[in-house]
Amino acid sequence: MFDLRTVNDVLVRATGRGDRAVMLWQDAAGQWQPISSVELYGRVRTLAEVLQGWGIGKGDRVAILSENRWEWPVVDFAVLAIGGVDVPLYPTLTPEQIGYLLEDSGAKAVVVSSREMYEKVVAAGELPELQHVVVMDEGKFSGAECMGQLLESSRGKQQRNAEFDVMVKTVRPEDLATIIYTSGTTGEPKGVMLTHGNLASNVNVSTGSLGIGDKDTCISFLPLSHVTARHLDYALLCHGTKLAYCGRFDLLPQAMQSVRPTIFVAVPRVYEKIRQTVEGKSAASAAKSK
Repeated sequence: MFDLRTVNDVLVRATGRGDRAVMLWQDAAGQWQPISSVELYGRVRTLAEVLQGWGIGKGDRVAILSENRWEWPVVDFAVLAIGGVDVPLYPTLTPEQIGYLLEDSGAKAVVVSSREMYEKVVAAGELPELQHVVVMDEGKFSGAECMGQLLESSRGKQQRNAEFDVMVKTVRPEDLATIIYTSGTTGEPKGVMLTHGNLASNVNVSTGSLGIGDKDTCISFLPLSHVTARHLDYALLCHGTKLAYCGRFDLLPQAMQSVRPTIFVAVPRVYEKIRQTVEGKSAASAAKSK
């Protein structure tokens, strides 16, 4: 059981483990690369300073349109560190839906994963309040900036900074942390407003009896746009568990073989798909043996 007051307390715990790896990500060659606790701190601090330089601060909305990847929590923590509010959006949404949610939330910036997501934002039309677009992937994007370039100075910012740490701790439990939109299947999507206290109180009591620790590893593949995945990742980071990010469900079997997670959390539909795949392979094998 934890004693978190805000989600920023998760950041403090996750970035207080020195050179220990807290995250894993897969490079272009398919190799899993670690991100240490101090590297996470440097990246979050650097991006937070970028956002502040753009005039984004307490209460301002920043949208995240991305699959699960290490950049997702960096953006999340950076926004929350400055007292901002993040708005997670599903990558499967259409440009029209994305435009509606960006306008409704009043997002001043949006961070997207790829060219495909960037083009969705461009196709969403005029969004007067949207001032900045950031793309996680490398490349040239008209009117947007690449996250890698924004984080170039992060290596030099891995040491604790008193001013940044004080700012992180000034966020209060009653401050708004995130706006998560409903699916919109029964009308226009509604933005559910969750405070730091809402999220932190759940993390405090949900996993304490499970015996999770810093020897464990878990694959983060459930969409971070959904509160379940964020809740889980926050809790695991507090326990010191390594998170391996897998952004595509079809890559999950390979990730499981490589990472060999000790913790696996999924919704029922995922287990149904796994069962169907196993049964399909079993039936095919039986047919071949006849």
